Amino acid sequence: MSLPPVFPPPEAAAAGPARSGRGTAGWWVVGAILIVVIAVGGVVVFCAGLWTYANHDRPELIDNPPVSEVAENACATMRATVAAHTAPPGASVDARVRSIREQNAAVTAMVAQVRGLDRDLLADDRPTNLWLADWETLVEARERYAADLAAGGRPHFVVPTSDGEPLTRRMNSVGLICEVPPQLVDLT
Repeated sequence: MSLPPVFPPPEAAAAGPARSGRGTAGWWVVGAILIVVIAVGGVVVFCAGLWTYANHDRPELIDNPPVSEVAENACATMRATVAAHTAPPGASVDARVRSIREQNAAVTAMVAQVRGLDRDLLADDRPTNLWLADWETLVEARERYAADLAAGGRPHFVVPTSDGEPLTRRMNSVGLICEVPPQLVDLT
């Protein structure tokens, strides 16, 4: 003799597998939406970071066009003036001193022209003020040499340094078409 089949009560059948199947599918949908939102958010954050990096001021370069254009134009004028006022080999002490001071005046005029830009504009292009200060330091060292030479001394010119490196290396590596003319550092 066999026993009749036993069926669960109707409430248990309704709460059983059918209900857990719908709940599981709902969690899958919520999980998929969260993954998509996180992925899209990650892409947005990455793109924003890339945009910010591509458009930020590179601290080692003078790269703001209004600043770099004025600096390069002023530098071209300075370089031409320095070349024109170079004392010939074997020139007298007076001629050499006059040459150094005329070249210094050309550098000072270049620095003044760049410093004539808006203060905030210069500050926003980070190395500009340091670059200008380096030019001023070079002029000061050259003036000390010229004064010693004019006083009858036999001075020896050494390019000023920063952290053991000649200032000219830093001055030449700010991204401008403006290298320190060799006439400014070769005073022998």
